[in-house]
Amino acid sequence: MESFRTDQPVEILIVDDEPQAVKYFKKAFGTRYDVLTATSADEAETLILSGNHNIALVISDQRMPGRSGVSLLNRIRNERPDIIRMLTTAYADLDSAIDAVNKGEILRYISKPWDLRVLEAEIEQAITFYLLKNEYDMLLRDKLSALHRTLLRDRMNDLAMLSGLLPYNNAPLTMYHYLKDAIAETAWRPSAQKAWSQLRIRDHWRIPVEETQRAIELSEVLTTPPLLADAHPSEVDLVAMLTGCADEINRELGGQQVVIHANQPQLAVSADPAAIREIITRLMDPMSQWAAAGSVLLVNVSRDTLDDDTPGVAIQFELRNCEPQRSMQDSVLFTPPLHTAPKRASDYLKASLAIGHIGGTISSPPMENGYKQIHVALPARAKAATKKINALPQQWLQDLSDEYEKWVLGTLEMAA
Repeated sequence: MESFRTDQPVEILIVDDEPQAVKYFKKAFGTRYDVLTATSADEAETLILSGNHNIALVISDQRMPGRSGVSLLNRIRNERPDIIRMLTTAYADLDSAIDAVNKGEILRYISKPWDLRVLEAEIEQAITFYLLKNEYDMLLRDKLSALHRTLLRDRMNDLAMLSGLLPYNNAPLTMYHYLKDAIAETAWRPSAQKAWSQLRIRDHWRIPVEETQRAIELSEVLTTPPLLADAHPSEVDLVAMLTGCADEINRELGGQQVVIHANQPQLAVSADPAAIREIITRLMDPMSQWAAAGSVLLVNVSRDTLDDDTPGVAIQFELRNCEPQRSMQDSVLFTPPLHTAPKRASDYLKASLAIGHIGGTISSPPMENGYKQIHVALPARAKAATKKINALPQQWLQDLSDEYEKWVLGTLEMAA
């Protein structure tokens, strides 16, 4: 629900089932404030929740047909806690008003008949409090948003630097594509905004320590032991291995979550069978859990030729109904601050690095309308890189920085 708007004057809503009281209030304060009126709690609630007004203060009578003023103001507190709430009541209902103040449902109660000087002072104080509170909230949101942007950039830079220290051939190139695919995934924006907005200013002192520990743990996971598929090469039937991994996942999840399609009964590559099995499992296990209920992970495998004309095999993972929140959880880049990334996230990245190590590639184009694909290309024979890159080249870093700026412009407007 949209709250305070800086481009509109604030409004006061008076709620009373007595037309004379509404008319009297509007005559007294209508020249100084924008006054809205409602003659029932239901009418007032519809007006507030429509989102078409910039209401700063609601003043409601307690005794009204259908619903009481306390009931209305309690609902406003739950739906629009930024709005200041006041109750007007006759002496006979004073106990209800005092109880509402004690429970935090209202800021003040004002007895009827109104003393205009007292009412004017209370309104002025309430509006001032509302404006100061919203100014503070906006400043806090700006501070949090800046911190989130810095945190995300630092994570991206740390992963880029870490790639040059990992025991995998082509690790910087693989990490470059991993990061670029992650920050190009626009479908994650609402999920990222919701997850990161839960961070509060009081938690900020913990972030540097937590982030350092997080980076250390991730580097340990990625390096000990490395997942090297060229250590003990032999012929591996990818169709049989994919089918076996899918059967294990289906048994574990209790249904047909993964379906394998192959254009040939056998498709072989020369690599370490145990490592290839680990790679497939670490990719397939997270993806099998990204689908919405009733959907499945389709895996299509076929003979292919790599970009450098090397013979190979293409594996295409396809989800027709992918849920962005689930897939984002398996990105080490977007784990919410002060949260532990699931093991599947580091497993996925480690499998990606292992694919790059033997000369393969993995790419993840942005999803559209829940349709998600992951493309994996494996060489027919595991090979060492012809040119080992020890760090991300400057042009790659600039490219990631440009992609990061696009992400920030699209998503990181975090709420305080």
